[in-house]
Amino acid sequence: MDAHLALDLFRIVAGTAVIGVVGWFAVRRVRALVALVRAARPNPERDMRANLGRLLGRSLANILGGRRLFRWTVPGIAHFWVMWAFFVLQTTLIEAAGELYVGPEFTLPLLGAISVGGVTAYDVLGFLQDVFALLSLTGILIFAAIRTVQAPQRLGRDSRFAGSNLTQGWWVLGAEVLVVWTLWVAHGVRFAEGHAPTEAAFVSRWFGERLVGIEPLLLEWIGAVNLVVHLAIVGAFLLFTLHSKHLHILTIPFQELSRDPDRERALGKLSTELIDLEAMDEDTVLGVGKVEHLTYDRFLDLMTCTECGRCQSQCPAWTTGKPLSPKMLIMDLRDHMFAKGPYLDGHRGPEDGVDILGMMLVGDTPGQDGAVIDADVLWSCTTCGACVEECPVDIQHVDTIVDLRRYKAMMESSFPPEAGGMLRNLENSGDPWGVGQAKRLEWAQGLDFEVTVAQPGVPLADEVEYVFWVGCAGAVDDRSKRITRTTAQLLHDAGVRFAVLGTAETCTGDPARRLGMEYLFQALAKQNVETLNSVGAGDPRRKIVAWCPHCFNTIRNEYPDFDGHFTVLHHSEVLAQLVADGRLEATQPLDATVTYHDPCYLGRHNEVYSAPRAVVDAVPGVRPTEMHRCRSNGFCCGAGGARMWMEESIGKRVNMERIDEALALEPDLISTACPFCTTMLSDAVAQKVQQGELRDGQVEVLDVSEVLQRGRMLPVATQGVVPVGATPGAPAAPTTDAH
Repeated sequence: MDAHLALDLFRIVAGTAVIGVVGWFAVRRVRALVALVRAARPNPERDMRANLGRLLGRSLANILGGRRLFRWTVPGIAHFWVMWAFFVLQTTLIEAAGELYVGPEFTLPLLGAISVGGVTAYDVLGFLQDVFALLSLTGILIFAAIRTVQAPQRLGRDSRFAGSNLTQGWWVLGAEVLVVWTLWVAHGVRFAEGHAPTEAAFVSRWFGERLVGIEPLLLEWIGAVNLVVHLAIVGAFLLFTLHSKHLHILTIPFQELSRDPDRERALGKLSTELIDLEAMDEDTVLGVGKVEHLTYDRFLDLMTCTECGRCQSQCPAWTTGKPLSPKMLIMDLRDHMFAKGPYLDGHRGPEDGVDILGMMLVGDTPGQDGAVIDADVLWSCTTCGACVEECPVDIQHVDTIVDLRRYKAMMESSFPPEAGGMLRNLENSGDPWGVGQAKRLEWAQGLDFEVTVAQPGVPLADEVEYVFWVGCAGAVDDRSKRITRTTAQLLHDAGVRFAVLGTAETCTGDPARRLGMEYLFQALAKQNVETLNSVGAGDPRRKIVAWCPHCFNTIRNEYPDFDGHFTVLHHSEVLAQLVADGRLEATQPLDATVTYHDPCYLGRHNEVYSAPRAVVDAVPGVRPTEMHRCRSNGFCCGAGGARMWMEESIGKRVNMERIDEALALEPDLISTACPFCTTMLSDAVAQKVQQGELRDGQVEVLDVSEVLQRGRMLPVATQGVVPVGATPGAPAAPTTDAH
């Protein structure tokens, strides 16, 4: 047989065999993955076809621009290089296929004929192929260095890779190096043989120069064997991708297109499935009790997790020694989903999977055997959203956790026992503390102006600019009532006409919803929406101002699902605007170093960062200083996700972790803009005083409104507001009903 014919037969037969085997296994895997996604529950709100027009541009920007990757600069740049190398080097696969069946002289059609100023399209492509191949190798070296520095064997749980499949990552890095190397060898052979379509591929040309002088037939065999090896490596990489965490390479476009078109990020509101008791039957499931109860977009979330550990490194629960890792929760659900997949898509009968099918998704008690997710993992979450904020692929960790809680709370009545009192108080008294509606106006005692009280069913007068949503804490918690009084005083001093709902206001339902008691939340939401609409709060000329970020988030982002469409502002936004307009002026110097703590539901969930700082900065003499973890990278106080009403007995208390960070700056004041944060940080300061680490009164925790009030020209007491820390002694201020 002619030597060249044998060479051609080897190249074609061996290459085709590689493509055929890889293609068969790849198609089989893709079909299984598609069947698995179809086995999940549908989500009409996330219909890819219906939302394609609204999501396509945003999805392309997120994927091709790698926008969320650059929150971590160095790994973000490295990933960007590797990602674009992946895109650009796909052209080399077309070249490889052409060389396989045509021969080494094959070139991509037309590219050599397109020329501008003597530079052909092939010159540009060849140059870019080599540039991005080099950039990908640089990115691989950066990844290897990061993995070495962050090795869990050395750092333990402080490593963001703790719990990740590190071996898979090393295999992929090695495969990527081999892909680039065999690519350059293939192009080098072309150069040595005189078949190179461009001289601009500078690295490939260097490889070719090293191969010049080799006997022609041997050089052809080197090219043919290298081509088959290259295809085999690429094929193996494809199959490995389809069976590993690197599946995100293929699933992320579909995951992006399954997003809520009205939300840029998976933060703020939670998903809503309206509960109709009359329509429920014995087959109705509330929440997620089995992996197949997840909707298809959550299945895509599980498949798209990259195990990068960014979420884990920022999670307040994990950071303080608790068992919750958002990454590992998603990984455990994903592994269970894949294990259960053959039973969900009908490839196996239920009799074959007793162990898998009988597993509880979440245990009832900590450490319970036979559960995918431990109880302590589920209930450690503060729903702060740090995991979602950090995730480069925008996985909906918080929504998934709350869905798991919904099943435990509503279907099994299983939740931390101490939270039961909070739920009973919400049902019976309308607030988590159980104080009752009758005392909702006690905060107004001692004010020297009349507080307008709206009457349900009676529209407010046109001159009323705002409905002041006081919130449960602001109405019944002693410390928070002082902040409510200060805010009301500031609004009054600025000439703002506002009204409150008084005894008609009830809890927004946030703690019930975050605990998983969705039905109770929806009942409270409908009641509040009806009340607000009846007084005209939805009038486009009127706004709602809330000082509790949890109330602010709920009314702003979640009440629209219940026909509550309102313009909602946080009190810091209103105060900042009043200062900017000159309606509030602080001229009393305050000699104090102040650091500001970002409430999670004001900052990360709603991206209100500047307004609270502007309120504090308006006071002359203050010296603002930022904690290391601030703004979108802020650290939770530990009270969100209904944790305010649960015991914290594992690891370090979250509020103590946060106060340690604040005290490292040696501040005089710690400002914040949330009743929960105020309570948690104040408790942490009190504990430091008790432990002898601080003097009594050395550090104060104040709301931003209180900092502003301290900077007013007249002392607070002369303006009719009792100073912070004093006991109101004046009789209750009169109130007026709005008719």
